[in-house]
Amino acid sequence: MNRNILRIVAHGDWDGVIGAGLLSRVYDVPLEFPLELADLIIEDAACIEITPGRVSSIRNSIIIDHHATEAHPYVDEKGNVWILKPEYRAVSTLIADHWQLEFPSEWRTAVEEVDTANLNSPLSKTLWRAYRVDAKGFPRQKVAEMVRKGEWEQLGKWAYEKQEEYRNVEEKTKELLSRSTKLTSESVYFTFSFNDRWERGASKEAMLLLEEKNPIVVAIAVEEKGVKGGTIASRRNVDLTKAYEHLRKKGYTSGGHRNVGGFQALEPKTLEQALRDLKSALENLKEET
Repeated sequence: MNRNILRIVAHGDWDGVIGAGLLSRVYDVPLEFPLELADLIIEDAACIEITPGRVSSIRNSIIIDHHATEAHPYVDEKGNVWILKPEYRAVSTLIADHWQLEFPSEWRTAVEEVDTANLNSPLSKTLWRAYRVDAKGFPRQKVAEMVRKGEWEQLGKWAYEKQEEYRNVEEKTKELLSRSTKLTSESVYFTFSFNDRWERGASKEAMLLLEEKNPIVVAIAVEEKGVKGGTIASRRNVDLTKAYEHLRKKGYTSGGHRNVGGFQALEPKTLEQALRDLKSALENLKEET
């Protein structure tokens, strides 16, 4: 794999940040965790869960991902090398195995549970809460550096202390649940303010609770100029990949797993426009038997 890697560009959730920290043991280059993706032009980078459909362009890079809704060649026409393995539940585990990097089994399991929102272990619950306290302000560089150094005990202690602020998220969760509204016969949605750290943090918790009684749940992030994006999820046997494809045709970047994924508006959209697009994307999706 002969690539001149000058930086690592990664998704900013626990999985992406830990993956970046692990990969920085291989490539001693700056780490970037961009919050805005649509206008990014990336070259000579290792991209973790950052794919061409989410940014302006990627060239001469390594693209590492475990989300797959379509096939890719090993090397594409832009000179990118793809390491795409959908059998992995987390990209951090993929990176650890591909480059044979030390990654404790307890942490592997916890990150996989967080990334699939299937929280069983005490550590995964701690990580979930620590991130949800302030997803936008999550100290990604600090966490990645601790991972690079293998400071797992210190990282776990930091996450445990951070989760103590989670009570504020729980209060906001109740507010978001009260906003939930039917979108289609199989789905409900709620909106949250992207610029409110507590609402951002509560959005995932509200989704989990709504998924207990609804086949499909949509959380829509709004800001002053309109809809920013959101998350679609289902605990039932519903294949969401067709919804991602539909949204990509409607002016969004969109993708993810069969049962959970996201979307981001390429241009400002009103809530009414986004609801129409989401409704048309979801109205024919039903639980498979």
